[in-house]
Amino acid sequence: MSHPFVLNLIPTAHAANDDTPSKAPALLDPRKEKVLALHTAGMSRRKIIEATGETEHYVRQVIKGVSVTEKVPTSPFERAVARCYPMAIGRTGIKDYQLRQILHECYGVEWNTETGKFESLYTADHINRVRTKIRTLAEERADSPLFVMDWVNTCRPTESRIAIEKCALRIEQAIVEIVDEYMDEYHQGQESDDIEPTEAQAKQAYAARRHILKLAIREYHSEPTETLLERSLTLTDALDQHPDVPMNSVSRTRKDFFPKPSGHDAFLDHCEAKGWLHPAHYAEVERAITAAGY
Repeated sequence: MSHPFVLNLIPTAHAANDDTPSKAPALLDPRKEKVLALHTAGMSRRKIIEATGETEHYVRQVIKGVSVTEKVPTSPFERAVARCYPMAIGRTGIKDYQLRQILHECYGVEWNTETGKFESLYTADHINRVRTKIRTLAEERADSPLFVMDWVNTCRPTESRIAIEKCALRIEQAIVEIVDEYMDEYHQGQESDDIEPTEAQAKQAYAARRHILKLAIREYHSEPTETLLERSLTLTDALDQHPDVPMNSVSRTRKDFFPKPSGHDAFLDHCEAKGWLHPAHYAEVERAITAAGY
């Protein structure tokens, strides 16, 4: 029985007329290889240009479509940037309260024993650094970040801006009318033909406006309203020469102290912060909660 003759050829090289593409990896241009290595390592485009001496156009073409190797953020600053960036480049941007909440979570809090409150460890400098870093990254990636004020309605941004500007105008007009009304009744009288009485009245009107705003808007000034009222009363009584004017004020030396919550029962800690429970009743309340099966 005859067997067909089979010739097995082991190719060792491509023939000259072989159109089959080679599977051997193509060698990269050393320039491109260096740029890509720096890019995938997370270096910014600007720094790549400085390190390689290449033009911005060349670097852009080389790194186009090449993803950067994601680095796990380790510091609070890096974690804050990593969480805020996707929100900032979104269609509606990132609201101020959202940015602060993320920084609050990334930087942590500490208990203030004098105020009895938890206080965030981030500062205004941290906020500025995070915003600056996001803007820098967005410029490198051709994105457009938006940092949105809390009062903006992101569904109706233009309408909300126009409405709040109208509100501000109405308040401004009301303040002008109130100050004018006050000055008509209580302006400092002119005692001579000098320019000083007119200047004194202008300064009086300016001071009256500021004092009205301080009394009406707590956020306008850091001094507590009660303290401001007390100072005003003392001053006017002294000018009217009332006999019961207190001559000396007693400074407070006692400082309030609030121990940090134990965290043993979140509900009781919340009640304590609200002032709903007295510490002497804690044991009784805990027994009642346990007996109720909670």
